[in-house]
Amino acid sequence: MPRDNHHFANRRTLSVLLDRTLLTLSAATTAILFAWLLYYSSYGLNLITEGFYLNSIANPFAYAINVPPTLFGFVYHWPYQWAGGDIAVLRMANITLTMALGWILSFLVIRRLWTVGWQHAAVLSAGTASLGLVAFHVWQPLTPGYYTLNIQSVVMVMIGLLLVDRPGRIRQVLGSILVGVGGWCCFMARPTTAAAIALLVMLYVVVLRRKSLLPMLGAALVALALLIVTAYLIGGGITGLVTRMVSSAEVVGLLDAGHEVSLMFRIDWLATSRSQLAIAVSMASALLLSILRGAMQKLLPSLALAAILIVTIAIALLGTDLISIKYSTLFLVPALTCFGATFYRGGLVLRTQTPTSIALASTFLVLPHLSALGSNVNYWLVGSYAALFWMLAVVAFLSPLAQQRRSVATLLPLTVLAQLLTASVVNAGILEPILQPKDLRAYDAVMSLPGGRKLVLSQPFRDYLATARAQARAAGLEAGTAVVDLSGLSPALLYVLETRVLGLPWLIGGYLGSNAVAVEALGLEHCADLAKAWVLIEPEGPRHLDEASVVASFGAERQADYVVATTFETPVYYKGDRSRPQNPYLRMSASTTIRPERQVLLKPVRPAALAEQSCREARRQRPASRRGSQS
Repeated sequence: MPRDNHHFANRRTLSVLLDRTLLTLSAATTAILFAWLLYYSSYGLNLITEGFYLNSIANPFAYAINVPPTLFGFVYHWPYQWAGGDIAVLRMANITLTMALGWILSFLVIRRLWTVGWQHAAVLSAGTASLGLVAFHVWQPLTPGYYTLNIQSVVMVMIGLLLVDRPGRIRQVLGSILVGVGGWCCFMARPTTAAAIALLVMLYVVVLRRKSLLPMLGAALVALALLIVTAYLIGGGITGLVTRMVSSAEVVGLLDAGHEVSLMFRIDWLATSRSQLAIAVSMASALLLSILRGAMQKLLPSLALAAILIVTIAIALLGTDLISIKYSTLFLVPALTCFGATFYRGGLVLRTQTPTSIALASTFLVLPHLSALGSNVNYWLVGSYAALFWMLAVVAFLSPLAQQRRSVATLLPLTVLAQLLTASVVNAGILEPILQPKDLRAYDAVMSLPGGRKLVLSQPFRDYLATARAQARAAGLEAGTAVVDLSGLSPALLYVLETRVLGLPWLIGGYLGSNAVAVEALGLEHCADLAKAWVLIEPEGPRHLDEASVVASFGAERQADYVVATTFETPVYYKGDRSRPQNPYLRMSASTTIRPERQVLLKPVRPAALAEQSCREARRQRPASRRGSQS
């Protein structure tokens, strides 16, 4: 018997040692993944989507409507000013906030449902939270926009709910404040998601039958107070805010881009491939074998987990594309894991679920789709930005295993898998950044931006922006000059030129209603500004607007009222390989190479007083329902 006890003690000591070693390696992997993204915060610039974000953030008060209907620019405007317009600092703050919020939420879920000490919970939750960094995968830039604000807001709401659910007045007060702030941020990012989250919060509280009516009332008051303050800061009060949102919704309907209410509540097909399905099945099977192998830690599975963590670090540090993970796999792996776990010991996991674990698992499962509500892009793609919620659904669903005192042994494989998925997806975004030349690691051209800040770009992008700026300045275009961008693709160029983009931060081209939206948006500008505005066109561009009809809407003629100030060519860039899904922003083939196009900067030559009078006359001749409110 003493020999048996000694053998048992040795096995237990080995198990503890393996756990500590793997937890240490996992913590190091999390730190590397986080530092990896921070390092590349000063690399690259998406000329389209990121330009839209930057123009919206730099001067959100310049526009009477928002297309799409989002107010994220007002949320990020003051942080942008505090950062001195430094894009790299803004990106770092965005990454850090996303990681920190995901870490807190994961920690609260693990501590709520699993029997594990706070030190272990801190490491495991940090590794799981790294999956939140896939919000910056191939389709989404690092610069804060309404997608990332939307995810951060929903995470805040869930943190608040978990705090409210715990005893203690301080936790409940802090939780109600977080729910309120998160709800307000969600409205600023995507009002449709905010409405859905409000209903979900009420349902969550009712199902769990918690005595949380007072905290939720407090949360509603916090959100309402912030909304009122926002309305008056923007201008026009509540009436003005409502008018802005209604007008924005009407104008975005003209775009004919799939934002209609009839298309909002839809079920998109989860596009995947045999290879991705095979990868998901293999990962889920390996995960289940690892977490359901028994109560005692075994050497072989531990070595396998260590190997996976080393591979994850290698992907981050070396850029090796060992595993090609698509957005569908981010859902399939958690879904197959939950499905496979239902067969463990005759349905033990299902039979021992608690109301809290069921509520949390169900909530986390649907949150990615709710965060996509109202988008004109495939809901599975947009939902994959919030893949952390799918992984947390697995954490909640498997929580009955905590009763067997196997918390670390069960959660560690989940954490390691989350880190591997993160490394693969983020690495793909670095190797094939959207709407930029391949491989950020190869960029070496430093570009000075507004405010004296710098980014590292590819040489063609740097040459394009530097040449355009030099030629525009030589032609007389000064910082702050009003410009009408009819290229349909160049909001980042006008940000670099430090101009004021009229109408919208990005006059989107390429849709059936693009010209109508441009006319409506420019109709809200002052005729005095339009009379002096320069015009950027791209005559043969793939997304250019009809310059003749658009300038005619404010009483100008393309040939008679403008002269060519300068011309320059756009750089060549790629959208990725054929295995990637269609570009959700431009609706072009993902394998398309954007060829160089000639851009022309037009300078107004007509006297400003005459141009302003023609603008007013053109507006008087328009139908009353389509007349701008400015003169």
